[in-house]
Parts: sequence; structure tokens; C-alpha cells
Amino acid sequence: MGDQTHIVELIDQVLNETQDRPQLQEKVLDLRDALFQAQQSAQQYALKIKVLEEAIEKLKSPAHRIGTILGQGEEGLVRLVSGGTEYQAAVVPELVENEGLKTGDQVALNEGFVVIARLLLPNQGPLAKISAKLAGGQWLVQAATGNTETIVLVRDGLDEASLKEGTEIFLDTSQRVVLGKLPERESRTLIEDDYEQVEWSEVGGQEKVKEEVRKVLEYPLLHQEILSQMEYQVPKGFLFYGPPGCGKTLIGKAILTEVIRKLSEEEESELQGRFIYVKGPEILNMWLGESERKIREIFKKARDYKEKGQIPFIFIDEAESILGTRQAWRGSNISNTVVPMFCAEMDGIQSLRETVVILATNRPDLIDPAIIRPGRIDRKIKVSRPNREECKAILRVYLKDGLPREHEDFNSMAEPFLDRLFSQGPDQEVLVLTLRSGGNRKMYWKDFISGAAIEGIMKRTKERAIERAIRGETLCLTVDDLVVSLETEFQEGSLLPAESNLEDWLQLLDMESKNVVRVRRPNESDKATENTMRRSII
Repeated sequence: MGDQTHIVELIDQVLNETQDRPQLQEKVLDLRDALFQAQQSAQQYALKIKVLEEAIEKLKSPAHRIGTILGQGEEGLVRLVSGGTEYQAAVVPELVENEGLKTGDQVALNEGFVVIARLLLPNQGPLAKISAKLAGGQWLVQAATGNTETIVLVRDGLDEASLKEGTEIFLDTSQRVVLGKLPERESRTLIEDDYEQVEWSEVGGQEKVKEEVRKVLEYPLLHQEILSQMEYQVPKGFLFYGPPGCGKTLIGKAILTEVIRKLSEEEESELQGRFIYVKGPEILNMWLGESERKIREIFKKARDYKEKGQIPFIFIDEAESILGTRQAWRGSNISNTVVPMFCAEMDGIQSLRETVVILATNRPDLIDPAIIRPGRIDRKIKVSRPNREECKAILRVYLKDGLPREHEDFNSMAEPFLDRLFSQGPDQEVLVLTLRSGGNRKMYWKDFISGAAIEGIMKRTKERAIERAIRGETLCLTVDDLVVSLETEFQEGSLLPAESNLEDWLQLLDMESKNVVRVRRPNESDKATENTMRRSII
């Protein structure tokens, strides 16, 4: 289209020569405007063409390989690995003159395997764990999957002092260089580790269990010198077993409170405790290695607390769900891998002063024998259902003197409730067991009561009193509230065994299933007799 300045000069010249012809000048001015617009459009199209040409050039250029610098090579070259293969490669002068290349740097390679650019350091890669540090600056790591170990380097600039045995790290894609530490995981395991003080007065009944627990837990912690003189092998773990809701967790918290108090008095210092409460089923995970990782995480948390001078108690509830008996065949049963991991962690505990491990279960017969052998979980403490006096002690915990109630005297409130609970009349019958010996055994409400059940009954009792107070009556707990709430708790069936789970309930009632021929409801025989009579009449 010609030079823009020259075109403007020609137009100005035509305008000067046609001053006496205004119509022609108008057309020339229109022509000049059109030329200006055409020039602007041409410039825009030229810019678009340039951008497209650059994009086409990039699309036609080959992809760059990515490599990891391993160190200096010979004759000014660098050693690097790319795609699993090691090379000696040249480097463009700009990179050498500026900062040079260091071990672990990520670089781009052209078709001739010349290093042409330094790339940003990635924040992801294959996972591994530190096994040991070797002489010469190398490290031994174990892959996250499998048991293979590899010798690797650590990138320049990474704080090697922070790398310890068991530290989780990530490697470059060739798994030759440690690029960084794995950020701390957000645990998806429900681990409650708050230290909640629980006094023995809050644990109603279970006097025999309290005394036994005090002996096996307090003696090793508080009288270490006496036990060492006798060469007494201190137990490292304990199994609380018994029916659900009978205070196994509460007893664990109470003994921790007692031990912390007595140790603080003995050492004249303010000690802290941690009650690491773990729900067994929440450890289970379908992904390979996740359940084992969570087991390691629990014991690592305990070790971390111990390093801080705190006393950790690990309490695993429903332990049979993760530490159940392993199968003889090699399959995908998760207990085949979780049980050995738990055993290995238990073997690493030297004494109760490091960590106290308590397992709680309703079915001790399902726990793997390797777990409960001597040297691991070698003390078994049964937490039984409360008798009448123990139920009275539990009721005293919830029916406190400060509550508004019908009778100030506690016995006047408790005895009618206990009479109804421990009666053995037709209304209290739950099951009838036909024994192999030929006899029958009837099971009543008292055979299914627990501390948790009494707590639930007290909640119902308070709800009744609150409802009356809302209607305008006097706020007061009555004996009738207690008795009606007891009847409601059993009538709704929340404390009674399910038809499909009777064998488990027999275990909880200290009955061997092999000794029971039949289990029926109390009214089943009456219904069967009635149906027989009807058929006979017809």
C-alpha cells in the first residue's frame, strides 16, 4: 500500500491543487479517510498473521524432554537422567554463566539432549520412606509400595537434618533424587487424643476390675525399682473384654487420670497425659497399605507425645474389627497385613512408661492369638455386667443429690427402680435357652443391663420431668419416672438381642453356643401350643 507518509503528502498536494473545486476536495477527503481505515485494518491483520505464524512455529517444534541433574560430568558436561536412562549432556552457556546446575534441578532437553532451560521444582512425585543414611551423602529409601530399597541422592538445598528414618519423601520421576519431604498428612482416622480427667468416683461399681487394673498398671509405673529387683516382666498391653456399655473406655480414662496424678506427686512435677482413643472400624480402608499406615500413625503419635514428656495411653475400641483372627489361606483379608503391623509396633514398645496399649472388645474369642500372647497384650481383664449393688453405684453417679427429685433420700429413689429391674417375673423375661443338658434357662432384664443402659434410662427420666415442667408442673424427678423409663427402654428393644445375632449375644452372656440347643422368646411356645390346638379343633 506504500509508505504512509508518502501517501499523506500526495493527498495534501491534490487538495492544494484543487482548492477551486470543492466537490472534488470532498471526494479526496473521503478517499483519505478510507485509506486511513484500510491501513489500520491492514495493521491489525498483520499482527494476527504474526501471532498465528508464531503459534504454527511452536506447534511444528518438537517437545522437550525433562531430566533430573545428578551431578557434574566429565569435560564440562553434566550427568542427568531422563526417562530412566542416564546421560552426559552439554548445557547452553547462559545456564552455566548464571547460576550453574545443581543436583536435583529439573531441566528441559532438546532433540540433541542439550540442556536448554531450568524448570521449576515439582511438588509431587513417587512416594518413599527414608530407611537409612549412607556414607558419601547417599540415602537408602524404601518405596511406598513393596519392600524394595533404592540408593538415592538428595537435591541441593534440601535440609538433610530434617530427614530421619521413617520420614516420608517424594522422588523425581526416575526415582533417583529426593526432591522434598511429604507435607504432613491430614489424618482421616478418628483419633481423639484430648486428656479428659475421669475420677474413679465417676465409674460406678466394677470394684474388682478397678483393683486389678490398679495392680497391673500402677505398680509398673509407680514402683519400678521394686519390680526391677524382682526381675518382673512388665506387661505392655491389656485387653478389656466384656459386654458393651459396661465402662471399658471409662475405666481406661480413669486409670490414666490416677497414674498421672500419682506420677506427678512422685516426681514432683506437672505431668500431662494423652488418651489416644481409636475406633477400630475406622482404621479399615480398602486401599492397599492405608490401614497399615494408620496403625503406624497411631503409634507414631504416641511416640511424639512421649518425646514431649507426656504419657500416652492408646485405647483401641472394637479391636476385633481390625485385629481379628487371620485366615490360613493367602487372600485379600485385611487382617492378614494389619495384624503383623500391629505386632511389629507392639514389639517396639519397651515398657509401660513409653506407651500403654489397651484393647477393648466384646468378642475376645475373635482376637488373633498373635496379639494376645505374652509380651504383647498379655493381660486380660473382664469387665462384667453390673450386679444390684453396682447398678446402685452407677445410678448414684447420674442421680446426684443436687437434682430436684421426689425423695431427698437416695435409697428411696433407687430401691423401687432396682426392685423392678432385678425382678424375675414374666414381665422381665427376655429369652428362654434350651440347654444341651436338657434343662432350660431364662434370661431377664438384669442379664442385659449395663452402665450405658442406665445412663440412657436416666436421660428418659429427665426428659419426662422436663416435659411436665414445660406444661407448668413442678420440675421434679419421680420414682415413677425411673420405673416407666426402665420399662420403655426394654419394651423398645434397644437393649435386647436381634434375632439374627443371637450367637453373639450368647457370647456376651457368658454362654457357650455349643451348650445351647435352642433360643426362643418367652411367648413363642405359647403361640405354638395355641396354633396346635386350633388345628386340632378344625
